[in-house]
Amino acid sequence: MKKAIFIFLIVPMVLATTDALAQRNYEVITVKDLAVNSGVVMLTVQQGSTSFQLQCNANVPGCYTLQPGSYVMVRLPKNWGTYVCANVEVYSTPIHPENLGEKLGAYCLIQK
Repeated sequence: MKKAIFIFLIVPMVLATTDALAQRNYEVITVKDLAVNSGVVMLTVQQGSTSFQLQCNANVPGCYTLQPGSYVMVRLPKNWGTYVCANVEVYSTPIHPENLGEKLGAYCLIQK
């Protein structure tokens, strides 16, 4: 009986979450510059004519310095992610548009 409840209640929730993650929109960004100051990694990013920063704490798993270049950014839903801010994940540029590349880090998006 417990197994049946698990299958009918838990499995659909997991599948719905996975489906929601797969449908996230991504944005192509260009990392222009990086700096590390007092344990905070700061990436200066440009998307079209808009500039902003991605920041993370160097001691937190998923915080990496990215070299200047082109990447894919995914904005996470509210209350998702590591930081208390607008959380994003950065991926390598995908080979196929329907698949994201390798996840390279998690950051807080700071609008200027």
